Amino acid sequence: MNGRVAISRFPKDDEFLDSSVDVTAVGVDVLADLVGIPPAELVGDVPLTQEHAERVRQLTGITLDLETYDYFLDPSSG
Repeated sequence: MNGRVAISRFPKDDEFLDSSVDVTAVGVDVLADLVGIPPAELVGDVPLTQEHAERVRQLTGITLDLETYDYFLDPSSG
């Protein structure tokens, strides 16, 4: 998988994207390891949970507000 990887944020109970932050610089291998998926299989939106929150903050500086938003690791080829 080559291309852009973002963390996308959606308000809970809403299907409209609130924000998307490019985290490609962290590295596909590191992000795939974070969610427990082989890099070659990292496709589609992968939900980020409380289990991922602290490591996401360490890697990206993004604090996940899981009470208000749903977050997804969003790999794309674009």
